Amino acid sequence: MKALSRYVWSLLVIMVMGFTSCGDDDELQFSEEQLAYINKNKEYIWEKKAEKDEKGELRYKQVDMGGDTALYRIIQKENDWTTTPRMNSVVYLLGLEGKFINGQVFQNKLEKSNFPMNSIIPGLSGILLNIHLDETVEAIIPASLGYGYKDERGIPGGSTLIFTFTLDKVE
Repeated sequence: MKALSRYVWSLLVIMVMGFTSCGDDDELQFSEEQLAYINKNKEYIWEKKAEKDEKGELRYKQVDMGGDTALYRIIQKENDWTTTPRMNSVVYLLGLEGKFINGQVFQNKLEKSNFPMNSIIPGLSGILLNIHLDETVEAIIPASLGYGYKDERGIPGGSTLIFTFTLDKVE
């Protein structure tokens, strides 16, 4: 029953994203410089999707959402908790930091932070639904599951976002 309700929530999130993603981004016109930036960010995602570890296994797990894919890998695991967030949860994160693909920091490291799941960008919330307490994660979010293709909050349109954090608590 618990798995079914989690499935229903995930499906609902994907449906809502599908309805909201049909907005103004479709009508944007880009300069050659902007297109080059967007393509570089997309290539980064494609490379990470194919990246393999020393055992020949894919390094990143994939979360397919609304026609695009967010990626994540567990950097460190402290315990064997089975608790994961739900879309109505509040998540408490440790060491949250955000970077662009060139390594430039856009979100300085927050030692402690908390967010309602329904207020987080879709790619990050999709990943959070798949991780457990005390896991330290690197998350790679494509623009379509992040802030889109318009400049927003100091983030250039088309940016792939890379977050690292530890899931500390779920309420």
